[in-house]
This record gives sequence, C-alpha cells and structure tokens, in this order.
Amino acid sequence: MAVFGGAYGFSLLAVMIGLAIEGLPGHAQGYPASPLIQFLNAGIFAAHLSFLGALIWTLWRMLGPNRIRLSRAATATWSAAFIAMVTTVVSFRIFTRDQLPTDNVYASYLMPSVLLMLWGVAWWVTAILNDRRWLLLVAVGSFGAAIGMAIIGNTPPMLPAACACLILLAFLPAVILMSGRRG
Repeated sequence: MAVFGGAYGFSLLAVMIGLAIEGLPGHAQGYPASPLIQFLNAGIFAAHLSFLGALIWTLWRMLGPNRIRLSRAATATWSAAFIAMVTTVVSFRIFTRDQLPTDNVYASYLMPSVLLMLWGVAWWVTAILNDRRWLLLVAVGSFGAAIGMAIIGNTPPMLPAACACLILLAFLPAVILMSGRRG
C-alpha cells in the first residue's frame, strides 16, 4: 500500500510540479516535452518497478521459507481487493477493445472511481476488523473520492485529484499503520 500510493502519488506530484515550472508541452505545435518533463515522466516507469518489486518482496515474505504470517482477515481483505482491482482493469480493457478510440478513452475515465470504491471497501473492512475507527475516515474518503473522480472525469483537476487520492488514501494510511499508531 505504502509503495503503491507513495510511488505513484509522488511521481504524479513531480510531473505536476514539472508542468507548473515548464508549462504544457506543445505537442500540437510539434515541440517535444522538455528534458525535465521527460525525466519526470520516467518517474511513472520507476513507480511501476517499485510497485512490482514491493509486490514480489511481499509475496516472498508471505510465502517464502521464513514467512511472516498475517491475520487471515487482513490477507483475505487485501488480496481480494487487489484481485478485484486487477480484474477491473482487465475487464475495462476487454470491454473497450473493439470500441472507437474515443469511446475507449471515455470509458477509461470511470476506472478511478471503480478502483476507489474497491479501495474504500478494503479500508472499511480493515477498520472494523482491527477496531481502528480512524480508518473509517479513509474508507469514507475513498468513497467520496470515487464520486469526486466521476464528477471530474476528463478535466484538468483529474491529475491533482488522482495524486491526492494516492498520497492521502493509500500512502499516508499505510505509513501510519506501519508506524504502529492506533486510533
């Protein structure tokens, strides 16, 4: 969770800062993105690698020879949420495969809302099972963000909203949980 939210959230934040400094690239006029923007866009690739590495490490820690046992409830909740998120992404890809490119792109703007709803469900279950009421705020925030992302759709506020969701609804709660604080 922490790596997912942090890697993607902070890489999006870096791109937004770069765009604020450099402005939007002029692809329509034939100008490529500046070296700064190209470098910051590579942060998304680094986020992919970080998440893949964290996923492999987590699986090794859970299934390897000296495995760390998690509660069955936590394993069930978060593995189901992860499987549902992957299934959602694949389903959207399959659903839009033969659509016009404009329809394909348009349908993809609903994906953040669906993923945030799944994320909210996992936080809700975690909050109740572990008696951490503050996580209910994260769950409700996820549900509210799902509605907000549906309202925003394909508009300029989508990138900052996605960045905020990743940092505030994934990275920050995971870091707090890892630090051992109870609420």
